[in-house]
Amino acid sequence: ILNETMVIFTVDNGFLHGEHGLGGKWFPFEESIRVPLIVWDPRMPMSTRGKTDDSFTLNVDLATTILAAAQVEVPRGVMQGQDFSDLYLKKDAHQTWRKEFFYEHPVHMGKKRIPMSSAL
Repeated sequence: ILNETMVIFTVDNGFLHGEHGLGGKWFPFEESIRVPLIVWDPRMPMSTRGKTDDSFTLNVDLATTILAAAQVEVPRGVMQGQDFSDLYLKKDAHQTWRKEFFYEHPVHMGKKRIPMSSAL
């Protein structure tokens, strides 16, 4: 069954523990927004297995990638993500893959005020 099963491991976003003089997970610093993503895909060529890739993948890419692997049509205009399996299945995908993304966290007015932040 492993040869027919995609396994994806990821977690919630990181947490600042005093880096940059901040705490929490709302600020656009690498320690806070970067998360691990480990993929086992039986379609992955042997030449790319076990290797790392610094390309930007986002949480919105997960559903699109899973649907594509299951050969289910991705609804057009409904989902914003990209199928990241292109990064290990297509040799030229890195040339056209996203080079940046927009990050935004709105102001939060609860017990503790969290200021708005945005980054590219």
